[in-house]
Amino acid sequence: MFVKSSNFNAKALARFRDLQRTSFAILEDTAASLSGGESEIDVAHELVKKYRAAGAGSFFHLPVALFGERTALPGNWPLRKFFPRAKKLLSGDSVILDAAPIFDGFLVDTSYSFCFGEDEVHRRMMEHLSQYRASVPAAINRGDTFKQIAQQVEREMLAAGYEPVHQKHPGNVLGHRAVKTPKLPFQMRLKGFDAMSLSWFKIKDQLATTGVGNSSPLWNTSKSSDHKAHDGLWLVEPHAGFKNVGAKWEEILVIECGTAQWLDDKPPHVCQWAHIAEGANYLPCASAHAI
Repeated sequence: MFVKSSNFNAKALARFRDLQRTSFAILEDTAASLSGGESEIDVAHELVKKYRAAGAGSFFHLPVALFGERTALPGNWPLRKFFPRAKKLLSGDSVILDAAPIFDGFLVDTSYSFCFGEDEVHRRMMEHLSQYRASVPAAINRGDTFKQIAQQVEREMLAAGYEPVHQKHPGNVLGHRAVKTPKLPFQMRLKGFDAMSLSWFKIKDQLATTGVGNSSPLWNTSKSSDHKAHDGLWLVEPHAGFKNVGAKWEEILVIECGTAQWLDDKPPHVCQWAHIAEGANYLPCASAHAI
């Protein structure tokens, strides 16, 4: 089956941008609706329903809801730990909502972080994460390799006292491809993932790892990322952890002819950073664009 990962025309890019906005709106509206006492399972199930209602036919991965210390991915963190638990939302908890819906074959992946109550550690962590939205595309534009960029992000997090816990994501990724998959009358799932797109990711990465081509869809510190940026759409997701606090953001970066720019100007985290810089509240607000 053909999976498209680059050379998107203006119409397709506009579609990716609109769907990314839809996904962020669902995450932010869900975050704004939380009142405390909900479980991760409750919230993840609600996200599935909202995305289905918005037209998502499948998910690259099922929606993730992490509360409290689980946002920091403590200790050993196998894939199964991302699945929602019965853990209840409490005042002062960090929250990460992450969803990767597939709309008519368009795969987008978004993350929204906030603190359910005031916490200075979370505020400082969010402020720290803001720098990577400028530094990552700048590094691509000066010709750094994907591996060098991932290593630099990790060094900067460690220097700030944070653990770069995106190393615990599947594939140890700082980022991965956003793609367009064929529209099929049915979708198969494999361990919580869309089977078609997951198979494509695995095959492409295995080929790159064994030296057959150099086009891994994963962006990390491994040898298969030791190359200058490949054109296409990349989902960048720096994720920091410190004790019982974790935060991240994720959105689409467009790379064309070796030049990088963000697909959208103002995703929710950019607005949150502006509020933080002003010393203001950065809690979620219900979006007028929610589906």
